Amino acid sequence: MNNTIPVVPFSLEKIIKGMPNHAYVFSEEGKLLTWNENVKNLLGYSEDELNNKFVSEFIYRPDKERVVEKFMELLAKGDAKERVIEYRLQVKSGKIIPVIAMRSLLVVNGNKFMVGILIDLSKIKNNKEKLNAQIAEINHVKNQLHDYYHRIDQLNQTEIELKERLFINAKDFSNKLINSLPGIFYVYEEVGEKFFLKRWNDRLVSDLGYSAEELKNMQPYQFFNKKVYIEVEKAIMQIFTTGTTQIRAPMIFKNGSEIPYLFEAYRFEDKGNLYFIGVGLDISIQHRLEQKQKQHSKEKRKAQETLDANKRELIATALQVSKTSKIIRYTVDRINELLEKHIETEISSDLIEIRKDLELQSAEQDNWEIFKIMFKGVHKDFFNKLKSKHPALSKSELRFCAYLRIHLSSSQISSVLNVTNEAIKKSRYRIRKKLNLTPKASLEDYISKF
Repeated sequence: MNNTIPVVPFSLEKIIKGMPNHAYVFSEEGKLLTWNENVKNLLGYSEDELNNKFVSEFIYRPDKERVVEKFMELLAKGDAKERVIEYRLQVKSGKIIPVIAMRSLLVVNGNKFMVGILIDLSKIKNNKEKLNAQIAEINHVKNQLHDYYHRIDQLNQTEIELKERLFINAKDFSNKLINSLPGIFYVYEEVGEKFFLKRWNDRLVSDLGYSAEELKNMQPYQFFNKKVYIEVEKAIMQIFTTGTTQIRAPMIFKNGSEIPYLFEAYRFEDKGNLYFIGVGLDISIQHRLEQKQKQHSKEKRKAQETLDANKRELIATALQVSKTSKIIRYTVDRINELLEKHIETEISSDLIEIRKDLELQSAEQDNWEIFKIMFKGVHKDFFNKLKSKHPALSKSELRFCAYLRIHLSSSQISSVLNVTNEAIKKSRYRIRKKLNLTPKASLEDYISKF
């Protein structure tokens, strides 16, 4: 094994960070190189803590030997060996999580990378159909990635040979060489301020759908829409100032379809004539993954906005109950003061009736069932998780914890429940005792974990 840790290519890192699954890349030594937000959230570590970690550090000890052994098999026998393995992770909090790991050996620029994608089985352990669908989708994506970077590696291997033999009129110019490229090959000659296509490979003919006669002397702008060509033209100009350029742009085929390509080109001079010569690689796979990433990010952002709005509505509802309860209590107190001053008067009976109505309204005011439905929409498994871990909690104590979960203060909870501050203190004490919290531990912080 090479002791030098390879740098993950930017394009691969971008794809991994944007994948909707738990995705990561590690070296052949097992060192974690890059990961996405889903992996970080699952493991519970910060970015700094994950740096320089080995993948084996996250594997539950009883499973470690078996997983490492399978990893060594994959490394030795290639990607066609075992791709899927089921084991248990141990995250930072100590929690054990069952997962399925799907791993693939990827070679880019001669460097070996292990791409891993996790499925959290604790979320879907009873839904085999959903699990199989996820496995199939991930395998499809991994196969696309493998094929994409295999083609890039092919391209890099032939690039050096091409640079040594790029002579437009030379007899030893190898048609076989340029036709073996995994992408399209092109040579443009500068004539005045224009560029004309002079040489290409068979791939350009088959991909774009033009005949050889149609391609001859075509100009670059004819392969791009007007908006895209503005950037393409800048890239072409860069060739003649820096000697090389690279650009991603959708290329228009003869049938009108647009396919994203990665182009790399170089300046070349032969017998006093100027040319630029280059290759283009179909990056549809990466483009689709990036589009899927953007869509996933958009959906995730929208879901977060909806969740935030629901949280605000939930807190507003609880606070409104609190506010209304305070007003009712204040009004009842004022009525009691008036009754003391006007005993056995004409208005006393009316005031007593009003007080009864207000006390009845106060008893009905908490609207707990409505609040509970809204609460479950925001914190779906809160009651189940809390009750499962602490079965001794009563219904009223679970309700108290729900108000703590949305960060209501003791005085606000007092108003919502229509109880005294002393009653709130007693409730907190009983709950802390049932949760086995130390004196220094925060009740609010503990509740917020559920």
